[in-house]
Amino acid sequence: MISPIPAWLAVLVFATVFSVMLSLGLMLGREQIAAALERRVVLAALLFAVVVPVPVLAVLLVKVSGLKGAVAAGILLMAISPGAPVALRRAIEAGGPSAFAPALHLAIVMSAVITVPASLAILDAIYEKDFAITPLDVARQVFFAQLLPLGLGAALRAFRPAIAGRIETVLTRASNLMLVALALVLVVVLWRLLEEVGWAPFAAGVGLSACALLVGAAFAGADGRARPAGAVAAAMRNPGLALLIASANKLPAAVIASVFGYALGLTLVVTVFVVAWGRRRARS
Repeated sequence: MISPIPAWLAVLVFATVFSVMLSLGLMLGREQIAAALERRVVLAALLFAVVVPVPVLAVLLVKVSGLKGAVAAGILLMAISPGAPVALRRAIEAGGPSAFAPALHLAIVMSAVITVPASLAILDAIYEKDFAITPLDVARQVFFAQLLPLGLGAALRAFRPAIAGRIETVLTRASNLMLVALALVLVVVLWRLLEEVGWAPFAAGVGLSACALLVGAAFAGADGRARPAGAVAAAMRNPGLALLIASANKLPAAVIASVFGYALGLTLVVTVFVVAWGRRRARS
């Protein structure tokens, strides 16, 4: 069974994610809608790249490698859970257009209400299990974790731009520090479970994320400016959604560690990509 998350850790997770998305919301304006309309073909292609190829690759990996139990469950749940809260920031850091990257992220998190339950239904058929999650469950998680703070930040920018400008830098730095602190705390709290599940989830996170970066870049096509945002969007997965599914289906506690192990591998790969792409952009 999923062991209950301590109240203090749940508060830390919520506060961290909320502050990250609020800081990103301060960057949003009307230009995001225009950017989505200008690149609607690329937007649709990248949305497909995020939703379809990565879960397919994850299923193939689990089948070929013979992974089972909590390890396989954590990998598959991460693969079908797109739109991580920090994905937008990583896309912008990689050099994605500051207008298009938010439009892509919003499209991904809003479509998750449909794609996540649909993906679970497909996994049910493949593995003859009885996973369940409702669109309302997904919508609630996406709204409170991402859309609400994004909306508050965007509203503040629209109606009080001077205040938004003053607090954006401070909030961005604070949320970055909170992300680092949260990662360290989770490693300490989950260390025994991480040892139990082994290196397979981490390795899967590294391998699948590297493949997803290539998929996202490829689906951006000839639009070079959208390529880094598309690559990051395809790679980033949402641990919050994955754990929501695990909790709703009363999966073993080791699934938490498997999800986190995948997230660690993903973070390593995306961080290396963002740094490498940033250096390449600086030289050009």
